[in-house]
Amino acid sequence: MPLRNCRWSLFPLSLVFFLSLTSSAEEHSAPMEMRRDMPFVQVTINGQGPFTFGIDTGTGGQALVTPELIQKLKLTTVGESEVGDPSGRNLHKVPLVQIGSLTVAGVEFKNVKATQHTPSQREGPCDGILGFVLFRDYLFTLDYPKQELRLANGTLKPDSGEQVIPFTMPNDVPLIDLKVGTRTLSAHVDSRGRGLSIPAAFASDLKFQSEPIVIGRGRTVSNEFEIKGAQLAGDVRLGGYTFPTPFVEINPIFPVGNFGAVPLQHFAVTFDQKSGLMRLIAESKSIVLPPPAAVPHKAE
Repeated sequence: MPLRNCRWSLFPLSLVFFLSLTSSAEEHSAPMEMRRDMPFVQVTINGQGPFTFGIDTGTGGQALVTPELIQKLKLTTVGESEVGDPSGRNLHKVPLVQIGSLTVAGVEFKNVKATQHTPSQREGPCDGILGFVLFRDYLFTLDYPKQELRLANGTLKPDSGEQVIPFTMPNDVPLIDLKVGTRTLSAHVDSRGRGLSIPAAFASDLKFQSEPIVIGRGRTVSNEFEIKGAQLAGDVRLGGYTFPTPFVEINPIFPVGNFGAVPLQHFAVTFDQKSGLMRLIAESKSIVLPPPAAVPHKAE
């Protein structure tokens, strides 16, 4: 979500990875800690740390930092940032600070702009969030099965559309096409989103195995809202992968869908922002998402 301040055996897979690059290059990696299926890594800032940061492909900025970390490191305010969620409602301004040096997985990023943000306490101790565009100059991989973040040079090559699919970046957040039955739904790839979410307006024409029911409340930096959910009567497809009759969340305020942590945890996903391509590798072509009881009902 735009400034939402809103897990295979490996030799064959790694072989596919390197063959899909246009050039070989050194690869940098770091372990990911998973909390509620969402990834966290250790970073250093201006030579200090380590600090714990979430990774959010649904945040369009370079980074978010807590007020406590801003004070601790005496980061300089350089302006303001307007933040919100995909609804476009209730935008507000927060301080923007300058980070001279931010290092993750052995890769240093200089002169990073970071937005002040207070993460949810339910995720445990967290000093900030790394946004999607921070990694625009790298092949950026979130390998959920291996619980590893990887950064490398090179580019992805298109394939038949089974594993490598295109994405666009409105508001600097990856947007893909999901096939929901016979229809196409635009959806954000959001590592800090929760389940497979569809807009209420889109859901009105879909068939469900039972009537959608209220499963909880969602909260972003801008809005709070009621979330309904139900099991689809049809399948959802992404590239060569199928999600048979998945349980979906129904969001009343967002204009696009959300491909969040629950489906993402089955993949090693690589983004090539320069080429606008994303590669998805999973153990099976048919992926069963957890039943409603296994889906946390509070989304942020």
